[in-house]
Amino acid sequence: MDGFDDRVLVTGASGFIGRAVVAALRERDLPVTAVDREPPDESWDEGVTAITGELSEQEVCIAAFETRPRAVVHLAALTSVLRSVGSPMRTFAENVTITQVLLELSRGSGVDSFVLASTNAVVGDVGTETITAERALHPLTPYGATKAAAEMLLSAYSGSYDLATAALRFTNVYGPGMGHKDSFVPRMMRAALTGGGVEVYGDGKQRRDLVYVDDVVAAVLLALDNRFDGRAIIGSGNSVSVLDLLDTVRAVTGAAVPAEHVEAPDGEMPAVVVDVSASAEKLGYRPTVSLEDGLARTWQYFQSQ
Repeated sequence: MDGFDDRVLVTGASGFIGRAVVAALRERDLPVTAVDREPPDESWDEGVTAITGELSEQEVCIAAFETRPRAVVHLAALTSVLRSVGSPMRTFAENVTITQVLLELSRGSGVDSFVLASTNAVVGDVGTETITAERALHPLTPYGATKAAAEMLLSAYSGSYDLATAALRFTNVYGPGMGHKDSFVPRMMRAALTGGGVEVYGDGKQRRDLVYVDDVVAAVLLALDNRFDGRAIIGSGNSVSVLDLLDTVRAVTGAAVPAEHVEAPDGEMPAVVVDVSASAEKLGYRPTVSLEDGLARTWQYFQSQ
């Protein structure tokens, strides 16, 4: 199948994943409309139409769709689980209402493919069981619930208006460009740079699936190229314990990175184990970057900053 070859609207374009998606689209020489509340990336060229502002403002959304995109990649969201618990109404406004507005504008303006960054938090805590895209929705936080609601909206617009809607459920995304973030990988990298340590929740045996940002970008491009319609889990398919992750960072950086074990907060999941075989079958998604290689590239990025 020929690749997608028309303008793409990217929300959250100045964020960690957004910048990587915009760069990949520009490598294909595709025109991009980049929307974010943050200023545009200095590396963007004339092929990127940057719109700065809040998606909750009608004029920002209208300006974005006046550029006549054929596809939307919706990455903008309130993504902090803890912040969602503290601000459920704001989380609903940012994650559900804005998604509805973008879908409605897409329906009225010739968009034929809509890709949403979703999450495995839509299924809640399944213990150490493997998560598949077919597992029943059972979110336990406003963040998970609003992403589940957004997935339902996508399903409705696909069923009613012949809009191809892809809900890509990312696991823990990491890689170059995440220097501003406060998740565990950048904390470890900063500790390695400064000679500091990190806090580990509980015994550190909880397992996580980490996916390199280039693999996530590849999944987004596949969804556009194939007009993919449905849900797909985008992870590495290889879960590691937090302690194993820390050991890999020590090996890659050559730093001691001592760990202080602290009490786990409420809601700390015992494991995130995902099956990506259906994503290979339906979407053609196959992760290519190993954890060791990905962390080595991430370390190079942190050293260069």
